[in-house]
Amino acid sequence: MKTLYTLMAILLLVSCNEELKEQQVAFESMKQQAMEAHDVIMPKMGDLMDLSNQLSQKMDSTNTDVIMSKKGELQKAHDDMMVWMRDYSEKFPYDFKLPEDPEAVQQKLNMLQEEHDEIEELKVRTLRVIDEAEALLK
Repeated sequence: MKTLYTLMAILLLVSCNEELKEQQVAFESMKQQAMEAHDVIMPKMGDLMDLSNQLSQKMDSTNTDVIMSKKGELQKAHDDMMVWMRDYSEKFPYDFKLPEDPEAVQQKLNMLQEEHDEIEELKVRTLRVIDEAEALLK
């Protein structure tokens, strides 16, 4: 009977280790994807401000509302990126290590999923507003 309990304990431990390893791999993969989206947007931060300045120079009495609206979108994309980076670094600082408990890892994985979804949406919105601003300048 003792051997059965020992075997069950070993199986449970192995099962937990496998779950933890899978979670760790999923976490690292999602983290990489979030950073890839960040790396697409970050070089565009200067473009957002440059386009806003160019739009200001192009503004006249016939297009003030359209240009002011687009300038607002450019500023919002910039501000949202700054907020995302601050939030992300608070949740996952540079020296962040995943906990060893599968339940705690799942919580961190859920947090990372939210951050990932947010940066992907921000990437789409930032690239769209840049394209729209550039079209207004033509």
